[in-house]
Amino acid sequence: MAAEEPAPTGTADAGSTAEQYARVLRARPVLVMAAQYFFWSFGMYGFVFWLPAIVKQGSGEGIGTTGLLSAIPYAFAVAAMLLNSHVSDRTGRRRAAVWPWLAAGALALFGSYLAGGNFPLALTLLVVAGLCMYAPYGPYFALVSELAPAGVSGAAVALVNSLGALGSFAGTYLVGWVRGTELGNAGGFGFMAVCTLVSAALMPAIREPGAPAKALGTVNAPASEPPGGPAPEAPAQRGEPRGESTTR
Repeated sequence: MAAEEPAPTGTADAGSTAEQYARVLRARPVLVMAAQYFFWSFGMYGFVFWLPAIVKQGSGEGIGTTGLLSAIPYAFAVAAMLLNSHVSDRTGRRRAAVWPWLAAGALALFGSYLAGGNFPLALTLLVVAGLCMYAPYGPYFALVSELAPAGVSGAAVALVNSLGALGSFAGTYLVGWVRGTELGNAGGFGFMAVCTLVSAALMPAIREPGAPAKALGTVNAPASEPPGGPAPEAPAQRGEPRGESTTR
């Protein structure tokens, strides 16, 4: 009987480079993360591009004050990104450092819409939404690069980024279009919130490389096997047939 072909490991040595790239680009976890980043960018860049206009309309202030108010979410986002990345590196958990932030950001966007004419409350919720949508970037792209073999992980990052760029264009355009309809800012907030919530909902479909084998697979190995392939059978002790226990 022919020897069983071993499962590929997390290096680019398994198979040719072209085969490795093809495997990464059609892998289900990478495709799911590309779709997830599309929706994340949809909400994110709708927020980035239209935040000053929304703040100006809500506050009634001039361009100088509007610019300063619009910078507040980014100041808090810097601290949130550093803190979240530090905690994720310490714990080794990536998914848990992504989806709760995105879900909270979506709820904050929707809450900012519900705040209506209460501008201080609406601005506070916009700050929360902004920091929540920025905080997961470090752990997220660490997870993307960990899904594929080290030599070709750039292909996974490139595909995810490409879908994100498409989502950023679509988000900027469609949020502006919705704001121009009778839905106004409320429609824009709702649109961004739904897209961000969809991106959070897609994250549990991704198994981290160190997660149990019963979860969904990564690029490196099928879901039914650990990332390094099946464990080799322990050699039998001298004088004993293979497969028997050595315990007396």
